[in-house]
Amino acid sequence: MPHTIEKDFNYSFETKTTTSNLNVPITVPMNNSPQEFVGRLVQLHNLPCFVVRELEEKLEEFVTKEATCLHDRNADESINQVKMSDTEVENLLKQWVTVYNQELKMYARPHQLSQDEKFAEIYHTLIHSPALETLLNLEHEYSLGVERVTKERDKDLQHLQDKQRAEMDEALKNVGSVYKDEDINLLAQRQFENTQVVESKWTSELRNLHEQQKAEYREWVFQVHEDSQGKAPLPPYVQRLRSLSASLPDAEAEERHAHISRLEESFTIHLGAQMKTTHNLRLLCTDVLDLCRHKPHTVGGLVIPQPQRLQTAMSLYSNNLCGLVLLVDNRLNSYTGIKHKFAQICDSSTDFHFPPLDEQFHVIEQQLPKAAQVKAKKKGSSDEVDDSSIHSSSSSSSEEKEKAGDKRLHSGDFYLTKHSNLSEVHIVFHVVTDDNLRTSDITSRHPVILSIRNIIKLCFRYDIDTVTIPLLLTHEMSEEMTISWCMKRAELMFKCVKGFMIEMATYSSQESRTIQFLVPRGLSEELFHQISNMIPTIFRLSNPLVVKSY
Repeated sequence: MPHTIEKDFNYSFETKTTTSNLNVPITVPMNNSPQEFVGRLVQLHNLPCFVVRELEEKLEEFVTKEATCLHDRNADESINQVKMSDTEVENLLKQWVTVYNQELKMYARPHQLSQDEKFAEIYHTLIHSPALETLLNLEHEYSLGVERVTKERDKDLQHLQDKQRAEMDEALKNVGSVYKDEDINLLAQRQFENTQVVESKWTSELRNLHEQQKAEYREWVFQVHEDSQGKAPLPPYVQRLRSLSASLPDAEAEERHAHISRLEESFTIHLGAQMKTTHNLRLLCTDVLDLCRHKPHTVGGLVIPQPQRLQTAMSLYSNNLCGLVLLVDNRLNSYTGIKHKFAQICDSSTDFHFPPLDEQFHVIEQQLPKAAQVKAKKKGSSDEVDDSSIHSSSSSSSEEKEKAGDKRLHSGDFYLTKHSNLSEVHIVFHVVTDDNLRTSDITSRHPVILSIRNIIKLCFRYDIDTVTIPLLLTHEMSEEMTISWCMKRAELMFKCVKGFMIEMATYSSQESRTIQFLVPRGLSEELFHQISNMIPTIFRLSNPLVVKSY
């Protein structure tokens, strides 16, 4: 059955001296409008202007008639095929119903929210209602319960380590007389197995506590939303929890200034020549995990929810998300280094909105073979720069291994995790790095810097208004990081980020963004101010206009 057909269109018109005929082939149905087609005919055949309106009417009538005939013939042929074949009418009807439900909105079923989507909407409603304090207090109470279990776990493991250390020291002192080498090996193996058993026991207990708190919290949120519908007052248990926070005493002076202050400088900049966009830059000198860790906040000797938790909770389901770039190694786990400390912070309180960190790692691991295949296909195309080609940054892995499902991560690769229980962060970009970053001769085409470009691109695309980037591409100071090394690296990163922001602003909305440049805590105050003074030389600052009145 042809979907299109070619027909000859005939049109004649008279002038004072002669009669002219127009005969052109037309594909029915037409892809463009009759008015556009008539305009082309007038231009091509030099037709007089007084025939345009009539020609449009005749052409539209001709196309409508021929299209109707074509559709009728196709419909008749389809019906005859159904009559002549063994196709069951019921199966054909089911196919047609499915097509109508998927293609036409008026026949489609209304979208039903999942349980997670319902919880997100209800939570966003409650967090912007008088139940805000109640939610924060409940989350705080749950975090204190997790903290108690965590302290018991650490105490138990420390006691086990001290006991095993004493046993091993005693055995090493008596090697040759009481203990043999085989006995030492057996003792070490037994101690390792005991440690594994105790750690598994506490991990299971902590996981069960997280699941129990998450289920109770979600049930409580649904119940509060149901009870607070309409103009009825809040339930008594909500008012009692609110009265607890209202009865807390004011903070003393030493409690207000209990936290260690961090070096910080803020700037407002303009990007672009004609269409200027305003953005905020902030230079911080602190530990990267301090942006994730909830600090203890005491008032009148009582531990209360940290004020930062309020801002993080209110912006969780909004267009003002906060991201953090965390530099990690090429192993997708949380056993050593900064990843282990980050995992401990994530486990210190229950995440009521997103899966646990290990489950997110498991999902990412399942996607690695697919990502390796995409990288293998894009590896040869060096002309265009996109997310997949930028991640193809390792020269040691062959294309055959990637096609076979290589699960290794390479320098420049990054994966993200989502969190709702961190202090100032919603999204963490885990960027894979190696020792090449310690050298001073890296360029703007380094895989890690290109991954920063992709991260900024994602931030502009998915409403992540604040992102924290390690300015020196390291989280700790080392011996080779001299003043000249730090200044050169900071200048490179400032210029690269400026170029990335200008590039992304060309096709995104003119919204203000906040870029936080993070330097390690061991940086001297003098070097911090030198780096801060570099920002006005690279970026265009927004200076106020001072008008003097005489």
